[in-house]
Amino acid sequence: LPDEVVQKLVGEAFNRLDPSAQKVMQALAVYNRPVSPAAIDYLLQPHLPSIDSALVLNRLVNIHFARREAGRYHLHPADKEYAFSIIPVEKDLTTKVTKENQEESSRSLRASRLTNAFTQHDLLNRAADYFAQARKPRAEWKKLDDLAAQLAEFELRCEAGGYDTAASVLAEVDSDYLFLWGHYRLVIDLHFLVKDKLQDKSLIITTMYGIGNSYLWIGDAQKAISFYESGLHTAQEEKERGIEGVFLGNLAIAYAALGEPYKAIKFDEQALAVAREIGDEENQANWLIGLGNRYSELGDIQRAIEFYEQGLEYYRKNGHRRNEGSALGNIGSCYADLGDKLKAIEFCEQALVIFREISDRSGESKACEIIGNSFLSFSEYKHAKENFQQAIQIADEISFLTVQLGARSALAETYLFQNDLINAYAAIETALQYNVEKDDYDATALHGIIALRQGERKTAQEAFTKSIAQADEILAKTPEYYSALDAKGLALCGLTICGGRGDPSMPTETNNGKTIPPDKSTVSAGRVAPTVDDAIATFRKARKIAPHAGVVKSVLRLFDELVKCDEEGILKGVREVIAG
Repeated sequence: LPDEVVQKLVGEAFNRLDPSAQKVMQALAVYNRPVSPAAIDYLLQPHLPSIDSALVLNRLVNIHFARREAGRYHLHPADKEYAFSIIPVEKDLTTKVTKENQEESSRSLRASRLTNAFTQHDLLNRAADYFAQARKPRAEWKKLDDLAAQLAEFELRCEAGGYDTAASVLAEVDSDYLFLWGHYRLVIDLHFLVKDKLQDKSLIITTMYGIGNSYLWIGDAQKAISFYESGLHTAQEEKERGIEGVFLGNLAIAYAALGEPYKAIKFDEQALAVAREIGDEENQANWLIGLGNRYSELGDIQRAIEFYEQGLEYYRKNGHRRNEGSALGNIGSCYADLGDKLKAIEFCEQALVIFREISDRSGESKACEIIGNSFLSFSEYKHAKENFQQAIQIADEISFLTVQLGARSALAETYLFQNDLINAYAAIETALQYNVEKDDYDATALHGIIALRQGERKTAQEAFTKSIAQADEILAKTPEYYSALDAKGLALCGLTICGGRGDPSMPTETNNGKTIPPDKSTVSAGRVAPTVDDAIATFRKARKIAPHAGVVKSVLRLFDELVKCDEEGILKGVREVIAG
């Protein structure tokens, strides 16, 4: 039936109900979700003080006006739409929250807004108040379902036009709970509902920060940067020095994710300077860790460890468990690069224990990946696979894009080293579905090696060509990015085995999806035949930057898999260069 006919029929049926039943239906329409009789009683109490909604609700169920599931009641969408539409609309649906009343307790703030008008606006706010007082105790917040009351309140505040109030509700749970549990896309979606409608500057800053962090953790560093820059601008306008430092530090992380460690170092140093200026010891530690990350990426492992240890000392002294876990994992990765198995595993397992104790799912997933990589670097394949599979399982549950790519790629390597080419190929094909710009060149080069081992020469050729393009995109910004140099060197070796050139008809794409024009093409575009000398020169650059035992060993093992396809001995002499 046409919508207007349906609405007419619904209206006629609604008008035959007694006034109390109509009010109960309107209350269900306001909540717009299954609720208990207690919720209906709370909403209607100012208007029908003696209402016993349980009796009315059961009668509505019996005459098919309401539906009941597990003791909760809701309406069919057509009934909900009509019942809500005939509630009077209040013109002013905005609620501005000033800095002064932000300082009030949330309880008194909610109490100050209680009204008795039977309007959509006031009913939505009273429904939100019901969920505000129906929250579970904070000690019981362990999973998403435990925050159902806050999420319902947030939605109702938005529907009532109280976007600042809604943002305040979200701010209580986004970073320490939703984000910690890995619900990055949910955090983005919720913040997007309010971000362009906020009045309070502190809430605007919080929203930009939450969205930026979530985009960064799902692998979209470019979008993260735009929100960090917006938040930084607002913080500077408001002269919020501490918050300014936080955005500077997060910009460092985002630029590092794009393969620009030198630019990242500048932001880290600016953030550190701000933290020292205002005496913010916690963020001094955070930006010291950031500098450790940058120097690790540049191959200066010992210097990285020094920065990590400085940050770790502060975190332990002040009981910052999550950050302590991250610092321990970073140190473990460094020792794996240095070829120190015992220290690598020791630090990583300490990190894993902490993340599990505090229910940090993203940290747990990353720690499992790091432990897996440590076992892989020491050829302990069984333990490596177990940890990668744990990392993948958690990453899939929380949409942790970086680990979804990294752990699957590492799992593909593990299968490759065990000569299980079928599972290796399946793992790398799945990994490549997750686009993380900074790490793609590694995964794509690995794809080429596995494909070549399986005799799929054309697929290998395309993968090697694309890997070189991706590595060159990073190297154009940071020539010292040793992992990109190693991936490029392996891909160049792969192309020489495939017959020299990449496919001249193949439009090679960079990470941002732009096709390289023929007149701009280089080896990266697959049109200039690479030579063994090209590969050797590339590996020499990498070893000059990162001669560390763990790094060298990892590259050598991939090269050894690749050279199994070198029937003509084209790559003779390359291994010695990789070994440094």
